[in-house]
Amino acid sequence: MDAAIEDNKEVGGSGQMKSANRNGLGTLLRGGALAGVGLGGLLLGGLPLWAARRLIYPIAPEPLPQNMNGNLQIEATALPERVEFASRDGMPLGGWFVPGPPSQPAPWPCILLVYGYGGCKEQMAGYAQMLHQAGFATFLFDMHGSGTRKGDPVSFGYAERWDLMDAVKYVTSRPDVDKERIGVLGVSMGAATALLATADDPSIKAVVSDSSFADLVEMVKPGLKAFLGLPSFPFAPLIVRYAEAMLGMKTSEVKPEEAASRLGERPLMVIHGLDDDLIHVASAHRIYNAARGPKEMWLVPNCTHAQAPVVATEEYQRRVNAFFTRWLGAERER
Repeated sequence: MDAAIEDNKEVGGSGQMKSANRNGLGTLLRGGALAGVGLGGLLLGGLPLWAARRLIYPIAPEPLPQNMNGNLQIEATALPERVEFASRDGMPLGGWFVPGPPSQPAPWPCILLVYGYGGCKEQMAGYAQMLHQAGFATFLFDMHGSGTRKGDPVSFGYAERWDLMDAVKYVTSRPDVDKERIGVLGVSMGAATALLATADDPSIKAVVSDSSFADLVEMVKPGLKAFLGLPSFPFAPLIVRYAEAMLGMKTSEVKPEEAASRLGERPLMVIHGLDDDLIHVASAHRIYNAARGPKEMWLVPNCTHAQAPVVATEEYQRRVNAFFTRWLGAERER
């Protein structure tokens, strides 16, 4: 009997150990599960939220020009005028008005220059110089996210189109600008902005779209990788949802291709690099095919995203100046 009691004690002790082991394992598994849920929550909640904010509040991809707070340097015959004008929400917008060359009497045809994602108006100084040589006045101006609007979120053309339209309203109010000869040149996101604004603003008579996307929805995957280093799966839907909520818009509402179909008879020039590693050249074809009025397309060999002025400087200048001169130049009948 004693032996039996001892056996029972042994069995009981072993059973308690097994029970304790099971309980410990269960606690460990539950702890691991909670940790996994926490990590999953971080990855599928915190990280997408951070990424959405990072996407709509970009860090400038390159140092800002040294002359941002001084005199904008174009060339000896150009004397840029620093101006400020009101936007439709009552906030000020800053700009640089570059008069046409002295050899061309005012009022001048004027080209508004629209920079890309994370950029600033001063980055368009080279384009202003190019167009100045062809007899055009130019206007470089702030949009959401930089200059006087620094701290505002970037909306990939959705709200920036209104900044552009406000800039158009300003230049057409100047007596030294011919309001019947207004054009726009935009680069990358700026090109998308140019198309969206032109579709809605009949004051814009001609547009050059350099490296625009056709549809913002299709920019999500390459955009996440290029700007944030994140894969599209599983983050893209959550990042887009957070960004849309912050901006009060839908990604599907930003469609430069659709905007191009609403230009009517206003001329369009599409420029795109054949080796664009951010926006596929198919976007250029879609925008070009959507337009119904006078149009031309230049696909630049050995050219990555928005680098045509670098890889084909003289041809870029010749083509763009010829396009605007044809449709807005002094010799054009008004």
